[in-house]
Amino acid sequence: MATIETINLDDIKMENPYLRLGTDVSTLEKSIETIGLIAPLIVNTDNILLAGARRWQALKNLGHTECPVIRVEKDSLHQELLSIDENLVRKALNSTEMEQHLLRAKEIYRELAQKDEMFKETLIQKRRLRMEQASDGEFEGAEAPEELDVETLATEEFANEVSLKSGLSQRQIIKAMEREEKSTPSLKDARKRGEISVSQANEIIRLTPEEQEEILPYVSDRTVSELKKIVKDVKSSGVAEAIERSQSQPHAREFNELLKVMKKSFKITEALKLEGVHIQGPVRQDMLKFWHELKNNMEEILDEDSVFTPEYLGQEASSSQESTAPMN
Repeated sequence: MATIETINLDDIKMENPYLRLGTDVSTLEKSIETIGLIAPLIVNTDNILLAGARRWQALKNLGHTECPVIRVEKDSLHQELLSIDENLVRKALNSTEMEQHLLRAKEIYRELAQKDEMFKETLIQKRRLRMEQASDGEFEGAEAPEELDVETLATEEFANEVSLKSGLSQRQIIKAMEREEKSTPSLKDARKRGEISVSQANEIIRLTPEEQEEILPYVSDRTVSELKKIVKDVKSSGVAEAIERSQSQPHAREFNELLKVMKKSFKITEALKLEGVHIQGPVRQDMLKFWHELKNNMEEILDEDSVFTPEYLGQEASSSQESTAPMN
């Protein structure tokens, strides 16, 4: 049950840890001055503010003494969920804060579904409706809603709710909760400092907490593809050996990038050759210039003067075939 009433701003208690205080509300002040307060603040029966801290601050800055509020009579879990929801849809959060809020909200969904049959039945009905309205194949082979365990039901229906409100995909939301759940405190701190990206974190959390702590000082400047290999090495050979391998070739990133460009160039030239295309016009001179410079650079960094000779290439091809030939 919820009622709307007007109360004194000074009577509202700012004791909710989810309130976003100290943010810039100048734009909101202009909006309130122009069209008034559109959405009332939300408080509980003890006048503790559950949602609307920025609106409260803007009203105070403008000299208002009273404001309309919606007073809700819900249990502590529903109140916490309401506060989290306000943050997720009203104001963009930084990544780690978003992940923390998402995981906590999912835990509340699960707890409510475990102890509140009506809440669980609501999730089941929402799931059933989604399955009925889904495109062909989306839920192919899926279990009936009532047969799902509480963890799966709560996670998937919560992700769907947030997806509808935030515009994020369900996969992004589930991955964000996984990052919060599996990241060590040190990894979270590194992300807050901007030393580790979301994509890097997605690879690092595949490791155990102990492995994450050991590997973290060595991977902040690594690409995602490099991290994939490091994580694979950690799983097969341990952290120490993975670190040693990753440091044995200090320019591995540049080498990999160069190899990618060369592979792409090869595919393009192979297609042009098959089509019988010959380069003509002004671009030909530019290509010849860069080709000769590239050839000189490659001979230099490969440390092989004869690397482009037919004899050498023939030997390389022969060696490659021998190394890949099946054993008798």
